[in-house]
Amino acid sequence: MGETARADRPSQRMPASTQFSLDGLVMTPATYDRAALASLPQSTLTAGGVTYTGVSLWTLLSKASLITHPEIKNDILREAVIATANDGYKVIISLGEIDPDFGNQPCLIASQQNGADFVSGGFARLVFPNDVKKGHWVVNLTSLKISEIP
Repeated sequence: MGETARADRPSQRMPASTQFSLDGLVMTPATYDRAALASLPQSTLTAGGVTYTGVSLWTLLSKASLITHPEIKNDILREAVIATANDGYKVIISLGEIDPDFGNQPCLIASQQNGADFVSGGFARLVFPNDVKKGHWVVNLTSLKISEIP
């Protein structure tokens, strides 16, 4: 089965995620549940005729204060976020892809679809609308880890 089918179908094997962690190269690691995510500035994106509402991944990472090395030119390009689902599915996104000063690609930690909370697939999912095959989409999000690319 292709990546599109995986990205669109919530995991049948694991209970729905109710929170996710953000850690790694951030000054302020945190755990987010539906209420914590809803308390942050909300954005909307439309992909495939569906409107998603949630928090911009870049906004969330900025709130956590990314750890970078200012003495290294464009250090942000050496870092990535590893998004993990409750079934172990993982996606790596270069921070340069979503940084407004570089790739500026929209990426959302969505908590709603067409104005309603998700009823399956966990309370939050990573939505990367410009990914044609939806391989970067993560349903049942459980963690975001910021790391240097080796």
